[in-house]
Amino acid sequence: MEISSLTKYWSLIYSIIREFWEITESHIGDAAVKNDVPIELYYYSELGLEFFSIENFQKRDPFTNPEQFERLFARFDVKGWIMPMPDEQYQVTEMAREGTRKIIQAGDEQLAKFEQSAEVDLERIAILLKQLTAENKSAMEPPEKWAILKRFRVAEDASPAIVRIREYLMDLFAYRDDCHLSAARPHFGQAGIAWSVLGSIWNGDAVTAGQMAESMEFRGYDVSEYEVAIQAATQIGWVEASDVPGRFRPTQKGKELREKVESLTNEYFYRPWSVLVQQELDELYDLLTKLHEQLMAYKKSK
Repeated sequence: MEISSLTKYWSLIYSIIREFWEITESHIGDAAVKNDVPIELYYYSELGLEFFSIENFQKRDPFTNPEQFERLFARFDVKGWIMPMPDEQYQVTEMAREGTRKIIQAGDEQLAKFEQSAEVDLERIAILLKQLTAENKSAMEPPEKWAILKRFRVAEDASPAIVRIREYLMDLFAYRDDCHLSAARPHFGQAGIAWSVLGSIWNGDAVTAGQMAESMEFRGYDVSEYEVAIQAATQIGWVEASDVPGRFRPTQKGKELREKVESLTNEYFYRPWSVLVQQELDELYDLLTKLHEQLMAYKKSK
């Protein structure tokens, strides 16, 4: 199976995930306020709701300032959402898991409303995605399977098909992260911020330290820290100053490295897709395309 014939699937899958977020996240936020549940528990449920630690969080998110996590842990400890353990870990309490489940279900209720009017075979999509996610979990390493095994799940076998689809797509989202980190981490080690700098400049999203601090504010780094990271990326030959003062561009080495990592990410990610025959792959793409179109139409009607 040629990887190049499969790369179109990820952009479609990510587009559907974004539509899900558009439909669900405002309701999840409202439910968090109503039930006095920190919204961060929802965000960090993707990192697992068994144990919190800097080491665990950086397994999936080496790009965020760890000081941001430390401040969060202190606040959660005081409120009883997590309990300190002797090995620099915190055990997540059942209260936190139940609260997170409740607010995620508030979002899933909105998806269930969509299902009532959907004109696409949702059960068939769920069946095909279930096969893929099962194969991901049993696939050979690399990639290291951290995100797909640790993320907190809410959907059950009896859940509406669209809710199960959301869960399977988030599993694929997690596995994509596993694949990318397995491909990229040997190049950046502990310097996740330097990899963020290269990615931002390579994509053209932000090419100055100030732009990076603004566009990646959620990462918790300030302008001075991005300036240091840009300097480091320059010293190792990933980026260079452009013709405009204060702006940077990727070097040929930086471009080739990003392209190499993206190619390896795709190789890891699509390797388990051999579990589906070509007819099933074509069917899945057609069904997901219809789902995406109907989700966009549903969102506009609200």
